[in-house]
Amino acid sequence: MSQTMEIRPARVEDSEAILALERESFTDPWSREGLISSLASPLYYCRVATEQGRISAYLIAQLVAGEGELLRIAVGPGERARGTGRALVEQMLRENPGIRPWRLDVRESNHGARKLYESLGFKPMIRRRNYYEKPGEDGIMMILE
Repeated sequence: MSQTMEIRPARVEDSEAILALERESFTDPWSREGLISSLASPLYYCRVATEQGRISAYLIAQLVAGEGELLRIAVGPGERARGTGRALVEQMLRENPGIRPWRLDVRESNHGARKLYESLGFKPMIRRRNYYEKPGEDGIMMILE
């Protein structure tokens, strides 16, 4: 993680920068409307990582009835493997100590993300056949009790 990185709550006015990262990172990006609705809702935990004022990564989780689901996390291509994703997930867990369990889905082939989540205590629970499209692939549901 960079010395100059800061993590702060995401705001609706961050939506264009988040959408750019979303489109760079996912083959099935969220719509502008869906993203703005998440950023504006108290049911979502949304954070951005910034370096020198520029958004380099973001995380979106949903918090419902004492449980959490990590929905989206993306780190810009030039910023990966520097601890930014780990810092975002660690902050999410720190800021929501009463939330359990946490769930997430990850592409079976995304070994880097799976290794990160396992190092944070998430355990693989279920293989979801053909969970992802573009390209089609199984998903692994992971859980942190």
